[in-house]
Amino acid sequence: MWVFMSSKALWLFVVILIGSGAAADIPCGYNDTGFHEITPPDTSGGPSGGITFGASSQDQGAPLAGVPRISEPAKEVKSNVDLIEAAVDPENTLTRNKAVEIAADAPGQYNIDQICYIYKYLRDNWEYVSDPRGIDYISSGNNTIKLAEKIAARQNRSVAGAGDCDDYAVLTASLIEAIGGATRIVLAYGGGQGHAYTEVYLGDIDSNSTKAILNWLRNKYGCNLIYGHLTEENKTFWLNLDWNSTHPGGSLFKSPKQSIACVRQHYVRTPVGLPLQYTQLVKTGMLACTVKDEEGNPLATTVLVSGGGKQVPISVDLLGVIKEKLPVGDYEVTASKPGYKFETKTVTLLEDLEASVDFVGARESAPNIQIITEATDPAKRCVYYTRNDEGHQVFKIRVYITGPDFYKIKSVKYSLHQTFENPEHLSTDASNNFEMILWSWGRFVMPITVTTMDGNEYEYMYPFTFRAQLEDAQRSGYRFIDATNAWDVIGGY
Repeated sequence: MWVFMSSKALWLFVVILIGSGAAADIPCGYNDTGFHEITPPDTSGGPSGGITFGASSQDQGAPLAGVPRISEPAKEVKSNVDLIEAAVDPENTLTRNKAVEIAADAPGQYNIDQICYIYKYLRDNWEYVSDPRGIDYISSGNNTIKLAEKIAARQNRSVAGAGDCDDYAVLTASLIEAIGGATRIVLAYGGGQGHAYTEVYLGDIDSNSTKAILNWLRNKYGCNLIYGHLTEENKTFWLNLDWNSTHPGGSLFKSPKQSIACVRQHYVRTPVGLPLQYTQLVKTGMLACTVKDEEGNPLATTVLVSGGGKQVPISVDLLGVIKEKLPVGDYEVTASKPGYKFETKTVTLLEDLEASVDFVGARESAPNIQIITEATDPAKRCVYYTRNDEGHQVFKIRVYITGPDFYKIKSVKYSLHQTFENPEHLSTDASNNFEMILWSWGRFVMPITVTTMDGNEYEYMYPFTFRAQLEDAQRSGYRFIDATNAWDVIGGY
């Protein structure tokens, strides 16, 4: 759908098209609210209801060094459409090779990134030279490339071409046509001045692809409006490639009249494609969740986010926290963890805002077991210790399972602190109470996952600590034995 902001009558260019009658083009700019008519400056001194030429200074680039914005000396150029079309030569081997060389920086099917590379290459490396006096000389694409190669060899630097605005427009069109694009050259004239510039066919204005490309250009170049012409007859958009801006889709050149050379119009026009690595720009908000058990301990689990007919699982870290950017909209959110039940909550994400959701997991009927930490050898009345690579004194600790429902247990997985070389231990040894032996010097919360014979899983956030046992052992006269060289007792994690 097109949107026009001006209350005035549309400002239409009358154009002369090769092989067709008169048609109307609408100069316009595109932003996040749609297509907008560009009106000429209001010379009456009253307020203007639409976007005017030059109204968006961020889109207007400085002209090329030494290049006038119009042809000098000023000439009427409307009679040159035949010469212009004949000069565009995408079939020429030299032209085709140069186009492929530039477009190879954005390989793949014909796409907008290739247009941007061609635009930048020409604009950054063009040498302006006027036409002969009294003659509007138009150079073919391949002739300009040959000339550029000679200049580049003599000056030992990169040169894309040399000549005036129509030579620049012809080479731009030739290179784009050579990689599958559709172009036209606008010959702007009237009031004793003239200018030529190329436009590339982007696609149908109602196409999501066309709008995505325009938004991609706005984001790439950091500009509010992307400029071009909208054809009223078939509702297509032609992107401005004039050298008077610093990027494709810059501000339009103002002229009272124009003729248009529709290049190679007997071929089917191909819309410009999206960049190969295109990522759709979507408005997003931030979803923040915390997941804890009934005692307030964080649960490392999964949050399930449902919306738009899809469910997305998001992993929660060991602190029980997630922050995830998601497209704006309404979502149903819940947490999922074996052995716990969670509510389902509804949350609305707004653009650039954070929505917080807290979950408390109610423990399901878990097996009646106890987790035991043992820091001493009660039979020998001793404590074993050694030192780790950092010089910390570490103690031999046994963690195991007991309790009335012990017979229901199939396996126990211990998740250790991330500083351990092997941060997980799985025990299926019921004969040794699913024990784990580790060497430790501090306390931490140890997630322990218990799997029962019927396949259910239950997670316990076990507060692993043993300092009090060491103090009791010291008071009780237990021996503290350096086990560094006692290989019969060294083992575990």
